Amino acid sequence: MNAELEITVDDLRRRVGRPGFVLVDVLPHASFVEGHIPGAVNLPIAELRARASVVLPDPSAEIAVYCGGPT
Repeated sequence: MNAELEITVDDLRRRVGRPGFVLVDVLPHASFVEGHIPGAVNLPIAELRARASVVLPDPSAEIAVYCGGPT
């Protein structure tokens, strides 16, 4: 398992949209609707245990998680 703690903005831009890469916004749904990085999926922290297997069904996917919208 490769567990990077941070990736650069440029690296994120290269990865978004690639097969096997998932960008997850963990803020509440209302915040996600107000603004999020294009290509991100919403999985609020409060719903993580209940919905992770549905939103993130591929256990081999590379996942990046963020908790803020585009700045």
